[in-house]
Amino acid sequence: LAAAASWRLRGAAPGAFAAAGLRASGLHQVSSPPRAGAIARRAFQTVGISEPPEDLTSIKQRKFTPSAEHLEYAIVEYSGRQHMVHEGGMYETQFIRALPGSKVRLNRILLLKRRATDGEFYLTIGKPILDGAYCEITILEHLKSEEIEIYKHRPKKHYQRRYIETQKLTRFRIDKIVWDSLDAPVEGRQPYPLLQEDGTQQPMRPGADGRKHPRPYHSRPIPSWQH
Repeated sequence: LAAAASWRLRGAAPGAFAAAGLRASGLHQVSSPPRAGAIARRAFQTVGISEPPEDLTSIKQRKFTPSAEHLEYAIVEYSGRQHMVHEGGMYETQFIRALPGSKVRLNRILLLKRRATDGEFYLTIGKPILDGAYCEITILEHLKSEEIEIYKHRPKKHYQRRYIETQKLTRFRIDKIVWDSLDAPVEGRQPYPLLQEDGTQQPMRPGADGRKHPRPYHSRPIPSWQH
């Protein structure tokens, strides 16, 4: 999806996701040496909230239907899924390795809806994420999910298995959603950067930059076969 978005955004935002240095060649992608300063930053779009068309069939049920029309929220990616969150809300997700009461930042903000100084709501869409935006959460407790019954059966094979399992969950609270500066540094470990510090996608080698051990970087493998 990110690769597809990079090709779609190359004409609109030069440098946005052009850091991968890919060019189309038939059914494959051939890597070319990327530029040292090509980093996907400031790749977003801010639009106003448009009014939906009037629907007369649901006009009676509209006042009983929950709506996010006057709500500030964000779309955050965590635990491999995308979730709609707002400040003060409590949510449950897969297990997060943190002690109860600790503060954790979720910095993969895909979409952000905020109220401006003029009182109007504006929607900011990241391509794919908003740089400098994050959600600060507080870990409340760790708990187990409800029992999930799993039954496997193979016809005509005299095989059937039944067992029950539970999953570890984490309950947390959204303290605040922050997006102040585009140049705000991303705190924490970055396991999948677009580029290395030297502007390439090659993995860091020990002693290449004066360190005894390289930083824990992992990058996309570059195809080396001939097309």
